[in-house]
Amino acid sequence: MEKNKLNKKKVSSDLSNALVSAIASVEGARTGKKLKKLVAKSTKKIAGRILEQIKRDLKKAEAASKSISKMEGALNGEKKKKKKAKAEKAPN
Repeated sequence: MEKNKLNKKKVSSDLSNALVSAIASVEGARTGKKLKKLVAKSTKKIAGRILEQIKRDLKKAEAASKSISKMEGALNGEKKKKKKAKAEKAPN
């Protein structure tokens, strides 16, 4: 399966095409300008929400991956890297 970049316009377009073709397959339904305009408007909102959720899920997956790699390092006996302490400023 080919992976695409997160693109709101592309997701919206794909959703719109799918909805219009699904509505067109219903007997007696017409796909006119009004329907296409309504579908386009709603798919923009839906696409935005879908992409927000995908981004949140990607962040969670990345954080989980980091956590797992840290745990694997601890189990393998790797020592934690110490951060250098910042020099404290003298009070004025």
